[in-house]
Amino acid sequence: MILAGLRVLDLSRVVAGPYCALLLGDLGADVIKVERPGRGDDMRHWRGQDGMSPVFAAVNRNKRSLALDLQHPDGARLALELARRSDVVIENFLPGVADRLGIGYRAVSAGNPAVVYASITGFGQDGPYARRAGYNTIAQGMSGLMALTGMPGHPPTKVGGSVSDLAAALHAFGTVNAALVHRFRSGRGQHLDVSLLASTLGLLPDPIAHFFASGGARPRREGNRNPNLAPAEAFQTKDGFLNVVIMNPDQWERFCHALGDPELAGDPRFATNDARVANRDEFRARVEARLATATTEEWVRRLEKATIACGPIYEFDEVFADAQVQHLGLVEIDARVRRPAPALGEHTAEILGELGIERREIDALAASGVIALAR
Repeated sequence: MILAGLRVLDLSRVVAGPYCALLLGDLGADVIKVERPGRGDDMRHWRGQDGMSPVFAAVNRNKRSLALDLQHPDGARLALELARRSDVVIENFLPGVADRLGIGYRAVSAGNPAVVYASITGFGQDGPYARRAGYNTIAQGMSGLMALTGMPGHPPTKVGGSVSDLAAALHAFGTVNAALVHRFRSGRGQHLDVSLLASTLGLLPDPIAHFFASGGARPRREGNRNPNLAPAEAFQTKDGFLNVVIMNPDQWERFCHALGDPELAGDPRFATNDARVANRDEFRARVEARLATATTEEWVRRLEKATIACGPIYEFDEVFADAQVQHLGLVEIDARVRRPAPALGEHTAEILGELGIERREIDALAASGVIALAR
């Protein structure tokens, strides 16, 4: 538990900020999640019951929940006190909102100059779009990711999952840890500006490089194939689909023999990568004619024996039966999960008690609606 002893104040909601805080919690940090009394994080109610949806539970393990009204002066005061006692603060308010509440970086760092304060937004802290709400699909669309995704001739397509949220979460996680190293060396914290737009663009170094190298030519949607490499795509087999990637001439020779078509290697239409890219439709038809003679499982065995990079394309429900997924424990709850996702306000009294607030005052705060206690 490399981050044990550090406190993280999680003022964020939905996916990006909470997932960053979850990763810090997985490494041992004490994560306090601040939520609105009565309703909590919106994700609690996304196709869920009793305030505990599957998605909320998935991105909020290893946290304690404090139900606190930040709009109330007493609630903002308590949040500021917690922030000044925290090593890391994560928030995803629209720019200016945290300052208006009195819990922005300037206010927090005035009493806690070592704080690492991460602001996660759709578009950054300033600029023409700064005050726009930003969500996963919006960032995917504006970053060009959707423009690159989809079959040729078809409309732009969203990538499955909350890719832009998670890109921002992972960028924030990395920069928070880098800032903690800087803090341990210098004693000073930092304000980190992380946006979904910039983080999603950060996922696209190769298409960005090709775009500028080409003089700004608009790339086409290529579906399941790499526009610059062949084979590096999905092929149909007798009973499903298979991904194959060939990176060099030696692999190409081995692939042709494993495919049972050694003459393919010397065919001038397909002998080099550039030739295969130029004659992709003919190449694909020839490869799939061979692949149609056996199942995906059989081709994976043959190609692996020839040391060719390949893998089946699973339907989602098939993923969790895969031997490697099971071996890695990716569908199990392991020892890092010290506590499941909390009920709303489950730890309110406990956290406020750690601030030295007596039970009488806690009850008074609850009666006035500043906080909510777990039922």
